[in-house]
Parts: sequence; structure tokens; C-alpha cells
Amino acid sequence: MEDEISSLDFSVQDNSDINSSVLQAARKHYLNKNYREALSLFQDAVHKVASADIYVDIGNCYYMMGDYKEASEYWNRAIELDSKNSAAYASMGNLYYKNGQVEKAISLWLVALISKPEDAHTSLNLAIAFNQKIMRFESIKYFEKYLKYSNDKSSEEYLKIKAKITHCRYVANEYLSHGVNFQSNGDDKKAAACYFKALANYPNLSKANLNLGSIFFSDKNMELAIKYWKMASYVDPNYGKIYSNLAISYDMTKQFNYAYCYYYRYMDFVMGDNEEYQKVNRRLHKIKPYLNENAKLIESHLAKAQEHLSKSEFNEAIDEFKNYSILNPLAKNEYTELIKKLESYLNPEINIISSCFEKGNDLIQEGRYDEAKPYFFRVMIMSSPQYLEFSEAKAKLSQCEKAGFE
Repeated sequence: MEDEISSLDFSVQDNSDINSSVLQAARKHYLNKNYREALSLFQDAVHKVASADIYVDIGNCYYMMGDYKEASEYWNRAIELDSKNSAAYASMGNLYYKNGQVEKAISLWLVALISKPEDAHTSLNLAIAFNQKIMRFESIKYFEKYLKYSNDKSSEEYLKIKAKITHCRYVANEYLSHGVNFQSNGDDKKAAACYFKALANYPNLSKANLNLGSIFFSDKNMELAIKYWKMASYVDPNYGKIYSNLAISYDMTKQFNYAYCYYYRYMDFVMGDNEEYQKVNRRLHKIKPYLNENAKLIESHLAKAQEHLSKSEFNEAIDEFKNYSILNPLAKNEYTELIKKLESYLNPEINIISSCFEKGNDLIQEGRYDEAKPYFFRVMIMSSPQYLEFSEAKAKLSQCEKAGFE
């Protein structure tokens, strides 16, 4: 799969000075595997107008011809000309993956998705790479992105992956349901066995992770309670109770540096509850002197963050960079942008959706309804019907279409 650099839907550029028939002929040669003929035509075209997309095309030709050094050079030229050219990053990722440099490939594929989250091919490559690293949480996440964004929902590959993911999710939910019943009846042992089976099939279930954490906490096994509550926080980062659970668990095991960090995060969720806010704040003040006396603990978070980052463990890396910023406020500004960047790698849709709404609404204000429609349509592709943003985009799209008939 990493060997197949498809003719991706490249970002729009002004190639008006290039004879379109030349580009069509070049791409036809490429699709027919006549790479030398395609390369010659692409090179002629790029001599007339510098185009990041054509640099990508040239790099792809060299790649398919086995000249990886030249391929890399042209993809880098594309990035120099257009730093958001997702196709160039995706192709570079393919090359690194082919050479066995999986971590570097993952990093480049994630960068590719920042400007084009709906690139199904890159999502599939990420799913396969994470699966190779036995990172099933991340792997399933990107398999699902592939299923969501793929334009070829009748292919054998698509149907096979969909059947597998659907089956795993179904089995997991069945075990989750049984586990909840056992737990409500006080049989934690059977409940835990069901939750383990649920997560073995589909590790991205927040409730199964939460409930397992609770069972281990009741059993005073804080290490495993923390493990599953952390996983739950990656699935559902906006559920404040998880941070309270983690803070208390770390506090009870005298890991005060971590306890401080999670109490600190939990405070964001209880701003409106003065009694709870003050309670947590008092605990923070009691822990702080210990941290002042153990500065090495603070620096250990930075080292762990960098180690996680080197292994493409992005959720864990973000956690540790946040911990370091909390414990060392002087470094907060230095790492704020890095944290935002890493978060955008994991959820690029958030920024794109916000940008599309902004641009689409500006065009509506200018009465340019036809130009606004693609932005709202893109929001609907990246969102889902159960979310408010989807309904808002759908309403804006209807507004544009209605205005076009008036």
C-alpha cells in the first residue's frame, strides 16, 4: 500500500499558464505506468510555472522509477513552495515507511492530515503503521477515519476493513453490556472479565476503561486504575471526573507530582462549583512545597514527554508536556505551541471546521453563495450528523442553495 502513490485530489493552485492538456497527458501516462513519459511532460510544465502540485507529481514519478533521492528532493521543493501541501508530506511518509522508518513515516502522515484530514489513503496508512507498532487504540482510530472518508466504499479492501471493525465494535459492546450488568449486581470479577474482552476487541470504549479503572480502584490496585482511567481520558478528554479520579489515585500512591497535575486540570471542570474548587485548591497548596523540594521530579516529565514523542505515542507525549508546563510555569509559553501542534495532529478536523465556518460565513456576508457552499459541505464531510456543527453547516448550505435560486 505504501508503494501506491495515487493521483490524490491536490490543493487548488493557479496553473492557468500551464497547458491543461499537457498535464492531462502526463497524468494519463502516470496512471498507465509510463513514468518516464509522464516525468518528461511534468518537467516541461514546471519549467513554465513553479507549482507545488507538479513538484509532487515529478517526485511521484521518480519514486515509481526507484530514484528515491530525486523523489525526496522534489517533494521537499513542493513543501518549500507550499508548506501545507498534504500530498508532499504523504508521499514523503510513504518513502520513509518503505525504508522501515515507521516513526518518521507516522509523523509525516500526521502532518499531511493537518491540512487535509479527509485523505482516506493517508488515514489507512497510519492505521496500518500503528497496527504494526501494536498500538491498537490509534490503529482503530485511523481505520475508522479511513472508513469515514473513503470514496471507494465498494472496494474489497474497504469492505473487509469495515466488516472487521464493525464486528469488533459489536462484540465489544456486547461484552460491555454484560460487564455493566455484572458490576451493578456486585460481581466485579465477572464484570472485569467482560470489560477485558470488550477492550480486547475494541480498545476505544471510554465506558469500559472507566469501569475497569473503578473496579481496580475499589480493589486498591492503583497502578491498573490509573492505566485504564488514562486510556479513558484519551477517548473522552472532556469528562472532568476522570481527572479527579487520576488525581486521587496518584495522591494515594504518593506520586504527588502527578497528583498535582491532575488536580490542576480538574479545576477547569469545577470553576462553577466553589466548594469543590476550594477543596482542590487547598490540596494543591499542600502538595506544592513537596514539589519545590524535589525539582528533579519536574524535569522527569519533560524527559518522558520527549521519549513518548520519539515513539509516536502522541497522547502520552501531550500529557507529559502538559504536566511539565503545569509544574514549571516558566516553561508554559515555550511548550504551549508545541502542545497545540501535537493536538492538531491528533484532531486536525477541529481547526479545519472552524476555518471553514469562518470563510463560508464571510462569503455569505459578501453574497457569494456558490463559493461558500464547498466550505459548509466540507464541514459536513468531516463532522457527523449527531454533532451540532453538522446541523449548522447543513443549515448554512441550505441557505446558500436557497439564495442561489432567488
